Amino acid sequence: MTNEFDHIHYSPIRNYQYERWFREVQYNGKELNEDEKKEFLQMVNETISIHLEGLPVLKESLEQIKDLHDEFHEAYRVVISVSQFAIITMIDSMVISKYFILADKDYDKRFMRGKMKVILNEGFKKLYGFEEKTHQKSEWNRLVPILRLFPENVQNQYKHLSSSLEEHSKSSSWWKYERDLETHLDAEKLYASRCEDVIESKVMLESLKLFRTLRAVNFFLINMFACIRNFIVSKYRCGELKEN
Repeated sequence: MTNEFDHIHYSPIRNYQYERWFREVQYNGKELNEDEKKEFLQMVNETISIHLEGLPVLKESLEQIKDLHDEFHEAYRVVISVSQFAIITMIDSMVISKYFILADKDYDKRFMRGKMKVILNEGFKKLYGFEEKTHQKSEWNRLVPILRLFPENVQNQYKHLSSSLEEHSKSSSWWKYERDLETHLDAEKLYASRCEDVIESKVMLESLKLFRTLRAVNFFLINMFACIRNFIVSKYRCGELKEN
């Protein structure tokens, strides 16, 4: 009988050009026309659909290893968990962007803009953090203890990405003021914030800042998954792992 591992090959560790996802895109004053909005919404729906496919797989993987607590499976669990966070947050940022564009009532659009700022701020805070306290609790920092189990090129990619994330954390306030207003419900200040002019294309550019950052992180996690896959295939081929 042929084992399923017989048909599994090693996965490449890719040298992604991560820095392109961190380039700041400045608002140029151009407004979105109806065709551009339709094109954007189509792209958003396709992006959401693609990323949603991965969530059940990650959940199933966690279920399969829930009783395994050796070093390898603990590391695998961390990579899966961080990947879940990255994918869900990417999807959420796309969904709120979608409904911001679709909103056809003025207050609805202002409301969606405010809630988008909450995701932008909280998403990056959870991903990387803004100071030592939030960084220590971040998803990105959870990867540090397991990095020694991965090859040098992956460790170097982590360092490279960390530098970009650190610069990004200092690049702006990440809409902390708006996030505080939206979550603490200071009515007077919140209303003033909601009354600010809505410039759709500018808001959409802002929303992409978190998505692009998470996409870079997701590509890095794909490399980590490739290393895990290669480890399993290697163990099987040298006879240290048997298929159940």
